Amino acid sequence: MKKVFLLFIAFSNFLIAQEVQKVEVVRTDDQISNLFDELGTNEIKLDLVDIIAFPAFDITYEKIKNPYSSFGASLFLNLTSDDGSLNWTDQFSLTPFYRFYFFNKEDYGGKGFFAEVFIKFSSYNYDLEYYNYNPDPTQPGIDYWEIVTKKSFGIAPGAGIGRKWVNKLGWTFEINVGVGRFITKEQMEDAPGPGVNILSYRPEAIFKGGISIGKRF
Repeated sequence: MKKVFLLFIAFSNFLIAQEVQKVEVVRTDDQISNLFDELGTNEIKLDLVDIIAFPAFDITYEKIKNPYSSFGASLFLNLTSDDGSLNWTDQFSLTPFYRFYFFNKEDYGGKGFFAEVFIKFSSYNYDLEYYNYNPDPTQPGIDYWEIVTKKSFGIAPGAGIGRKWVNKLGWTFEINVGVGRFITKEQMEDAPGPGVNILSYRPEAIFKGGISIGKRF
């Protein structure tokens, strides 16, 4: 009986110790804010995917408003005039955003899973394909086919999700994806001649995504 009582006391002490440890790990809002202030509320990051794929320069500034939200803007600049096989590409864009962070109490704040809303202002190139094929080779006629690159400007609101990791030195790693849709009115395309068909690659929707590294200060 004495052994059972001692085991009960030992087990109770173990549970109490675990609860104390949990209380020590779970930080208050004030503790989170202190850690948050130590890391800084400004962040600069560079997208790695755009540098490798295009190449293009895509830099983002983010202001951490509080441990639960932030706002900022991304600046994109295409560094090449050769778009390869792409039917449309951004040449320059500015994308303001507002984010909402969701995290556990042991996190610093301004990190973890997030959802965002954004609006993209984009200057882009897209292809127009003109064609007129002669269906009967026995009849006189000339096949016509031409691809012309056009320039346009669009505004696209959208939403996205992502995740951010922050270490104790303030270095950040982020993955995000999002989609949006152009709200600017489509312009009418003029054919170069009678009987010529037009195939436009002017985009209606956008995809926003990337993998970036940055520094908080």
